[in-house]
Parts: sequence; structure tokens; C-alpha cells
Amino acid sequence: MIVQDRKPAPWAKTVVRLLKGPLFDDEEEAWNQLQLHKVAVSQYFEQIGVELIADNKDGYAYLKQWELDEKGNTIGLMQRRPLSYEITLLCVILRKWLEEFELNDTTSKHCYITRRGLRTELETFFREKANRMKLIRELNRYINEVEDLGYLKKVRGEVQVDDEDTFEVRRILKARFDDDVLHQFLEQLKAENDHAEPV
Repeated sequence: MIVQDRKPAPWAKTVVRLLKGPLFDDEEEAWNQLQLHKVAVSQYFEQIGVELIADNKDGYAYLKQWELDEKGNTIGLMQRRPLSYEITLLCVILRKWLEEFELNDTTSKHCYITRRGLRTELETFFREKANRMKLIRELNRYINEVEDLGYLKKVRGEVQVDDEDTFEVRRILKARFDDDVLHQFLEQLKAENDHAEPV
């Protein structure tokens, strides 16, 4: 039954969309609605301890919960899932890849990489395994998980996994993995390598 006197705010759909995950400018209708109602949407989230992060230049927006105390507690609106070592490693590789692209390529707007190329980059951090097919399946799974997180967007490829799948590296990585996070992880990686036994 339609209740005539009850109408949600004009920015309600934008709020719901942001609660589902990062929003990008290639979702034209939702992105335009955000631009139209950004102030109201931001004020709504601030009331519940959540900040709207929006970057018009790089075309992304996402929600960030305020930390309410020194222990990092939040309002608890969104579940915080710690990333595995492998997924964090892949995100850091992509972050550095994006950084080098922006420094060296001034002709293209977007940074692309194939599944095969990404797997090659990632594989150097794993010790050679006897079962190579198993390793490839694991690396493909990591790539798919990062795609699900919104840091990669498949722009060419079949539904099935294929070596020639091409991905756009999303610039939201720069916000999620800022210089401090990047430096901290690289230091951790260096320490682990220094203590690793030679193969």
C-alpha cells in the first residue's frame, strides 16, 4: 500500500547506495544524485558518526566511521573486516602501480592491468610451490577478492576467469592505502624478508 503522506528525503537512495559500498562516477545516475545532495547526505551521516569521503577529481565516494576513542571503537554501523596478508599485499602492489602510472603516463586517464600481469607481479612474493596450478588458482582468488572490494574493475573479459581479463585500477586505493599505511606495510614486508630463510 502506498502511503501518500510519507515520502523519503530526495537523497534517501543515495544514502542507501553508499551504505552498500564505494560509489564511483561511472554509476552516472547515483553519482549525479550525490553531487546534487552532497551537503544533505554528509550532514545525515555526521549525525550517526560517519564521514562521507568524496573525491570529484578521481571520481569516488565512500563512508568512513569516526573513531570514538583511543581503542578505535566506532558507532558500529559497518562491520570492519581486517584484510588478509595476501589481499593487503595485492592492494599495496596496485597502489604502487597506480603511483608509478600517474608519474610516468600523462596520456591516459585510467590505469589498466591484465590478470596475467597482475599475477606475475604478485607471484614474485610467493615461494615457488610444487603445485603450480594450485598457486595460480589462489592468486586468481586474491585478484577476484580485490575486485569485489571495488579496488579493481574488470573492463574487458568473460564471466569466467581468463588470463587476458583487463582491469582498471581504481584510484580509491590512494585514499584507503595512504602513504602511512603503505610505508608501514612495506617496512613489515622488508623485516619479514630480512628474517626469511634462504630458499
